[in-house]
Amino acid sequence: MESIKKSVDDLSLHFHKTMAEFQQNLQSAIPATSPTSNIASQFSSFRNFVMTALNSLQGQLELLSQQMDEQETRSRRKILLFHGVPETAKEDVPATVVKILKDHLQMHELSVAAISRCHRIGQTGGDKPRALQAVLLVKLCDQSVRNKIWFSKKNFKGTGITLGEFLTKIRHEAFVAARLQLGLSKSWTKNGRIIVIGSDGKRHSITTKAQLTAISSGCGREAASSVLAGPATVASKPHAGPSQISRSRRVVKK
Repeated sequence: MESIKKSVDDLSLHFHKTMAEFQQNLQSAIPATSPTSNIASQFSSFRNFVMTALNSLQGQLELLSQQMDEQETRSRRKILLFHGVPETAKEDVPATVVKILKDHLQMHELSVAAISRCHRIGQTGGDKPRALQAVLLVKLCDQSVRNKIWFSKKNFKGTGITLGEFLTKIRHEAFVAARLQLGLSKSWTKNGRIIVIGSDGKRHSITTKAQLTAISSGCGREAASSVLAGPATVASKPHAGPSQISRSRRVVKK
């Protein structure tokens, strides 16, 4: 999807540049009083039509990208990332996770059967274990177990182990930007969304860097929601203008 969006953006940029150059040459080559001067206006209409088509295509791609991102986020809702768990040779990763949860979260009833998938991610150095920064991905079978672990993560304080949500690339970039811009205390994640405290002192829920920029510039919640709006916002009925609100019925005189 990203490669398609980049191709369309490059095509749009190339089209704008080429069309602008061609229109400039056309206007300088054809005098206004020439019988062929109508070509310039026809070209302008054609240019506007193609630009409208490209903008529409870009909008549809953006909407499709948001829908795919939302779907991907839902597929990751049972996954948690464990940071700072040392790797040992020939380790049993699920058993390691269960032991950690029992020792630090007092989840003694938990067993390996509660884990759907569990493995380490990150670069490995051959026979050497990965660094402590290597991430342990854990997918739980039950959403309630995942939530219990997530909301008990404060018990890991002082152990060197931290928990994180498995965000998509778009949301991860937005989260990193929020942390750098607003700080750790004013940005966190919840159910795949990034929660930030804006300059207005209010909480905002975002998923993209564009929405973060809108909030940071002081535009507020409504502006952030309108930037790269999700499918529900795009499909919603447009707000009636002033002329539509109090329009009276026309009276026909006989």
